[in-house]
Amino acid sequence: MNINILFAAEYYFSSPPLIHISKELAKRKHNVSVATSYRAVDKKALEEEVRVFEIEPLITIYKIPRAVSFPPLKMNKIFREQQVEIVHSPNDYSNNVATAAIVAKAAKRPFVYAIQGTGTRTKNLVVNLLISAYDWTAARWLLREARKVILLSEGLVPTAEKFGVQKSKIAVIPSGVDNIRFNPECDQVKEEVSQLKEKFNITNEIIIGYVGRLYSAKGLTNLFSAVKEIAGNNREIALLIVGDGAQRRELETLSKDLKIKALFTGWQHDTVPYYSLMDIFALPSLYEGLPNVVLEAMAMKKPVVATMVGGIPDVLTNDVNGFLVPVGDVSQLTGALEKLIEDEELRRKMGDTNRQKVEEHFLWSHTVDKVERIYREIL
Repeated sequence: MNINILFAAEYYFSSPPLIHISKELAKRKHNVSVATSYRAVDKKALEEEVRVFEIEPLITIYKIPRAVSFPPLKMNKIFREQQVEIVHSPNDYSNNVATAAIVAKAAKRPFVYAIQGTGTRTKNLVVNLLISAYDWTAARWLLREARKVILLSEGLVPTAEKFGVQKSKIAVIPSGVDNIRFNPECDQVKEEVSQLKEKFNITNEIIIGYVGRLYSAKGLTNLFSAVKEIAGNNREIALLIVGDGAQRRELETLSKDLKIKALFTGWQHDTVPYYSLMDIFALPSLYEGLPNVVLEAMAMKKPVVATMVGGIPDVLTNDVNGFLVPVGDVSQLTGALEKLIEDEELRRKMGDTNRQKVEEHFLWSHTVDKVERIYREIL
C-alpha cells in the first residue's frame, strides 16, 4: 500500500534525518511531500525523489537563524493537492510544524511527532524565553495531538513523559547512517584526505575533530580548553572544526588567545573526507538527542569522546567504543582525549568496533523499516 506522506519542518534541508527518511520512503514508492522554509543555501538544493513546497516566512531572524511562518492556506492547499494521509514532523520549534498539525487535525489525518533533542538554549535571553514558551504551549499541544511520538533514543523517554506523553504513544527509533557513503576504505576518500593534509599543512599532528553547527550549546569552548591543556604537554595536536554558525568568530578568537592550532573549514556539503582526516571525534555538547554526527563518525571508524547527554549513552559504551564524560567537565574531557592520543591501538580497536556496531544496528534501511511500520499501524 502506497502512502501519501507530508513532512513539515522549518528547514528540511538542514535536517539529514528527515532527508534520508523521506528519500528512502520515496524509493519505496510512497508519495512524499515536504513543506518547509528555505535558507539561502537551500536554493541550490534539488530533490528529485520528493516534492518540496516552499513556505515563505513572515519574518526571518538570520542571526539564529529562525523563520517565523503561519501558512494555513498554503498548508491546506498542499493537503488537498497531495491527498495527504499522514503528517510527520520534528520538534524544531517551527510554526510550519504547528500549522501542519492544525490542518491535519481539521482534515482528520494522523500526525506523527519526532523528538530529536532535549531542547535548544542560546546565550540570548529573549530567544530562550520564546523557546520555553513554545515548549509549554505549542509543543505540549503537538505531543497531545500526535498519534505517535518518535524518540531517537531511550534517553529521551523521560523528556517525553515530563510533557505528559503516554508510554503507549512512544516509539524509540534511532537515526541511521549511509554506510556506503560513510566508508573510510573508499579509494576516493583516501585521495581526498591526502589533498586535505596538503591543504591544511598537516604532517604528524593528531587530529581531534568536530562536525556540526557552531553555537554555545555544543560546548565547544570546553573542547578548546581541553586541547589547550593537551597541547601544553608538547604534543602535536590540531583541532579540526567542520561547520559554521553564530559562534564561529568567537571560537576563532579563542583559538588565537589559547595559541592552539584550530582549522575552521566552514560548512561542507561532503563531510566524509573530513571525518576520515580525524584521529578522534569529539562532541562536548551540553544537551543532545541522538546526533547523527556521532553515528557518522562511528561509521568512519573513529573513536568518539562525547558528553553523557540525550541518546549518546545508548550508542557509546565507556572504554569500549569511546569515552563518555560529564557535561562541562573539562578535566575528564582532557583525560579521555589524552588516553586516545597516547594509544594508537586503542583508537584502531574502538574505530573497528564502531563500524561493526553501525552496520548491525544503525543503517537507514533499519530506521525506515520501523517508521514505515508505524505509518501502517496508524492507518
